[in-house]
Amino acid sequence: MPKKRPTFLYRRKHAEDFPYCCDTCVPELRFKLLRHKEQHDNVVHGIPIISHESKKAAMISSLHAAPMSTLACTSPLSAVSMRELNTFIETEIEPDTENNQSCNFAVDRLCYFMQNNFPYQLRPSKIQKIGSLEKGTAVKGKSDADLVVFLATFHTVSELSQKLASILDTIKLYLFTYDECDITGTTSYAVKVSLSCDDHSHNVDILPSVNILETMSKEDIYEEMASGSSSYTRDYYSAALAPLQIQFVSSFKAKVKTLIRLMKYWRKTDFEESTGTLRLPSSYLLELIVFGEWERAGSPNDFDLRRGFYHVLTAVANYKTLSTYWTQPIHLTTL
Repeated sequence: MPKKRPTFLYRRKHAEDFPYCCDTCVPELRFKLLRHKEQHDNVVHGIPIISHESKKAAMISSLHAAPMSTLACTSPLSAVSMRELNTFIETEIEPDTENNQSCNFAVDRLCYFMQNNFPYQLRPSKIQKIGSLEKGTAVKGKSDADLVVFLATFHTVSELSQKLASILDTIKLYLFTYDECDITGTTSYAVKVSLSCDDHSHNVDILPSVNILETMSKEDIYEEMASGSSSYTRDYYSAALAPLQIQFVSSFKAKVKTLIRLMKYWRKTDFEESTGTLRLPSSYLLELIVFGEWERAGSPNDFDLRRGFYHVLTAVANYKTLSTYWTQPIHLTTL
């Protein structure tokens, strides 16, 4: 007796097992194999079946294809409909508002603890959120909420760098008394903690720094970095300049941030974390690559996310020829 085929209602309820979806039929019809969807499209909607060789040629030509604003998608991502991709992004990648609020409350409580419980020599003049939650590029369940603690009693990066090891040790002692986080380690620049938030947790780096952006112009800072600091000391400027990074990324348009989330999800789920000499691109680097490719495409207000994703992946694959920079000044009046 022939095996009974699953109904389309069953297929819709088990979409993960039937990933290919007709873009025309309502209610949607789902298929387990791409060739079954192509046969359906051909018989029911008169769409010709594209041969394997034609698909291969289309993939090659897409390396030199039109910009992101073009809706036609000739990469293998064309097997994924925009409706499927948007549903996936909504359910798997974009954090919901309630989740974001809960995470921000947990981070705010940690900031309040540090503001009111650190000793005088580590008293923060300001705490800057610099992670993906603050930038608006958080991925559901994979967001970070790193914090720069600007110390009121330190005034130069050089002074801070000389005492940073003991500063980190003291911060660890005080964070041991905070019940909502666990210390997971330290780096040369930060104390790493795991912060509890409802039914999940966040990895948070706490970076002591000096708020030189309030006392020096950017030009003076860059001059100091170039002429008055060793290459070792220059690394300590990264946290101090983090507000510039936040304002730059926060200005990206909403759909560009969606593409950034898609790239970050790909990085987090398709690769092992960096170990030793094998290093993955940082989230911030991926953000800059996405923004650079979007600008090269003419900064469209709307674009096909599949094509955008493909163009950014192509840029990452050709990283040896990648070169992007910006000269537009960033103003801190809104910080």
